[in-house]
Amino acid sequence: MRWVVFLLIFLLFTSCSNKAIDGKTEVLSNDKLEKDKVIIENKVLDKDEINNQRSDNIKFKKILFIGDSHIASDYMSNYFRNALNIHYLGFIPPDLPKWHNQYLVKYNNENFNINYLINTKNNLAFSGINAVCNNDCKININLDFTPKNIEYLELKNNIWSFKKYTKITQNINFNVKNNTTIGGFFSNNQTFIDSIGINGASIFNYDRINKNIQKIAAKKLNYDLVIFSFGTNESVADTINSDEFLFKFNNLIKIFNSAKIILLIPPEPVIYKDKVYVKGKNNDNIKKLIKKLAEQNQVNVFDIDELMQKEGGKQEWIKQNKSLKNTHLTKQGYDYVASKLLKYLDKI
Repeated sequence: MRWVVFLLIFLLFTSCSNKAIDGKTEVLSNDKLEKDKVIIENKVLDKDEINNQRSDNIKFKKILFIGDSHIASDYMSNYFRNALNIHYLGFIPPDLPKWHNQYLVKYNNENFNINYLINTKNNLAFSGINAVCNNDCKININLDFTPKNIEYLELKNNIWSFKKYTKITQNINFNVKNNTTIGGFFSNNQTFIDSIGINGASIFNYDRINKNIQKIAAKKLNYDLVIFSFGTNESVADTINSDEFLFKFNNLIKIFNSAKIILLIPPEPVIYKDKVYVKGKNNDNIKKLIKKLAEQNQVNVFDIDELMQKEGGKQEWIKQNKSLKNTHLTKQGYDYVASKLLKYLDKI
């Protein structure tokens, strides 16, 4: 009888102390354990717990976050990757402007100029970013995942075309000749979570993207969930054209009409005036327009601002380190919103 008890204790101890990977046993250090923890609703959970809790519940496997600076940090999208255990990109921007982020990509490109929504008015590729070569250039991009079959967008003589990159590798590396523009890469993986946010983006400047390329890329990537984040920059503008807002946003939604759509209402947009932050004068109108748009297209709305206000408003979120004083959230705040958004996905 004693040897049975001893055996049970031994098995219990080893199962709690070690992690089995591909038939091998890996002892997890404290550092490894700390990296594998995230916070959901003030409770610390291991990533394995999150995966077990949600991976089977969430049916979406090809997800796109698209829009403004709330997306450009890659915070919410990367939270989704960890929670859903999907660590791949379907679309890889050719490069990034300053103050933008992609967790799964490291850029070491040489001699490119970056044209994007804020400094260029037309013929931008799918993500709203073009890498333009006017002198001998080099693409050098390191990925934290292995793509299945890389293709990329190339612009020459004002004509976009798809090119194949023959290597199956985590390092995309090739020379680019003068007067050539690279518009981004397609991994052709089966699951992925993409983020193509631009600081300063609004529905009014998003039509600077080449519509034909946008439609082709959307069809090729075949997202099953698209999460839109627009309304912040529109809210703090002096004036907006409501009809134009609805028209342009409608056209963008139609490009992804095969996907489930969620429209985010941004957290209380503010602007810095006279040494203080004040609410955008169009906040209420933009919220109404987004809800109207959702009703017209029979799509879903996730109201981040309502979540913030129910929990005490912006000042309370600042105290809780969920929001900055400006219009953005902290990483903790974006992670918190992403956790709520995941729960919302269970219901739709």
